[in-house]
Amino acid sequence: MWLIPVLLGLAACRDSKVEAYRIPKEHDTPPPAAAPPGLAGPESAPAAGELEWSAPADWKAKPGAAMRKGTYAIGAAEGPGAELAITVFPGNVGGDLANVNRWRGQLSLPLLGEAELGTALTPLAANGLTMQVADLAGGPADNPVRMLGAIVPHAGATWFFKLTGPAAVVAKAQPAYLEFLKTLKPAAAPAAPAAIPAAAAPPPADMAGTPVVKAAGPGLRWTAPAHWQEKPAGSMRKATFGISGANGGAAELAVTAFPGEVGGDLANLNRWRGQLSLPPVSETEFAGAVTRLTVNGLPVTLADLTGGAADNPTRLLGAMVPYGGSTWFFKLTGPAALVAAEKPAFLNFVQSLSAP
Repeated sequence: MWLIPVLLGLAACRDSKVEAYRIPKEHDTPPPAAAPPGLAGPESAPAAGELEWSAPADWKAKPGAAMRKGTYAIGAAEGPGAELAITVFPGNVGGDLANVNRWRGQLSLPLLGEAELGTALTPLAANGLTMQVADLAGGPADNPVRMLGAIVPHAGATWFFKLTGPAAVVAKAQPAYLEFLKTLKPAAAPAAPAAIPAAAAPPPADMAGTPVVKAAGPGLRWTAPAHWQEKPAGSMRKATFGISGANGGAAELAVTAFPGEVGGDLANLNRWRGQLSLPPVSETEFAGAVTRLTVNGLPVTLADLTGGAADNPTRLLGAMVPYGGSTWFFKLTGPAALVAAEKPAFLNFVQSLSAP
């Protein structure tokens, strides 16, 4: 507990502010039904609750990457080609405007305002899914780059289908890309999950004990302040706590865990920053934007961020904890004043983290 004053002091001296969550591993399931002639499906069958698709047969599937659900190389083998990257993250990842502006930033294009978003996206519906498609061009004048990006919300997560490459290659692939989007559909419904065992022992009188179990084995344990109200966790979460404040204010602590390092601490911090409309930090700025400590043998990286509207700021306290081949995220978000009042309780909560 002696670390808490130190952490509070560090946070007070710094005003640096925040998936990537890494995508859950695909499950071993039977192969999908045969794709239509001329089309090829994903390399492996999607897990229930995910999306599936049929890709043109001349798109070449590439080995999976840590942050992707799929990758395709597009274009002639002997010339410059384009790449389709498929990713998925929990929630709305900051919303359509933030996602479009992230793509525009990748092409060195100016950011859009909320009023301009409608003209930057084209709606597309298929198989019960509602998509928003962006068509962007940028890069150097002598070597222009084009990007086609689809934002597809599904089952509490957001899927991204981003085709990027030389402008001429992407222009030629655009009709096939749009037909590809029309093949997207939800995967089969999941079987009933096994029951999660109850806690072995009652929590302390003044705290709510929360043992958590992962599909692959035991997860982290913690004790939460008694005034935090546990809520249904949801499909993408390990746990959720609601925190009430004065004048109807409310904050929420979300607990998630994903296999691997989910792109690394810098990418995860910048994802949180994007959710608060804050600019990303660089590798050299990262050390000054976080606080590192060890809790019960667990390495913990803490972030304290404030962003959002000037007249209604939002604050985020986040902890990243690698454990058991996964990365756990503990993210407290809400009105700045309420989160400031809850910071000591959040730090106590982090200090209680332990492995089984």
